Amino acid sequence: MSFVQPLPEGRVLLAAARAGRGELNGEVWTRDGDLEHHGHLGDAIEELQATASGKVWAGYFDEGALGGSGPEGHGLARFNQDLTIDWLYPRDAGLPFISDCYTLNLDGATAHFCPYTDFHIQSASGDTVTDWGASPHQSAHSMLVRGADRVLLSGWGSEYDVVTLLRIGREGVRQIGGQCRIVLPDGIETQELRYTCRGGDLHAFNRGRWYRINLHAFSAIAGSTDT
Repeated sequence: MSFVQPLPEGRVLLAAARAGRGELNGEVWTRDGDLEHHGHLGDAIEELQATASGKVWAGYFDEGALGGSGPEGHGLARFNQDLTIDWLYPRDAGLPFISDCYTLNLDGATAHFCPYTDFHIQSASGDTVTDWGASPHQSAHSMLVRGADRVLLSGWGSEYDVVTLLRIGREGVRQIGGQCRIVLPDGIETQELRYTCRGGDLHAFNRGRWYRINLHAFSAIAGSTDT
């Protein structure tokens, strides 16, 4: 299994990132160890997160988003707790096409993402998608959220540890302060870290160690750096 997510009433969701057409790659287990639901969550899941109410969001990478015949073909999907489809990112609504759903992050019931290739900062709540505009920094794989602020983390190549603070305003999306880089407490580089983001909190994992930092800390550092 590639993903584990808590669900209401002690249930647990287990999901595999890869699945053949129609193959069941999601399971919901009760706290007593009984299999309650199973379903097809789509192929090529890049990130999977569940809300406190039990809605399950899945973002897909390019092998699924580009031409997939199931929910993965939309790039982003939301499922009910019984793993039936609740909502799919609209394909023909004038929104940026999702070739790879980078930076999926849940803040409450709202999903936030900045997908490849247009790299627009977007959010989805209920059935409504909001496009906040193009990000001035592209290729980030993770994103923190707090109100109008976003922190983009990790990019392509040498930008694997770059941090960029953004703010959404009337003029669109703009960079705040300067960029900085993530290092471990002992000063070692972070190339091998695996990130997951929830709201304004970044969780990073490497070799059995779990690190955590929040958007406030990044804001204090980046805000004191010249642009």
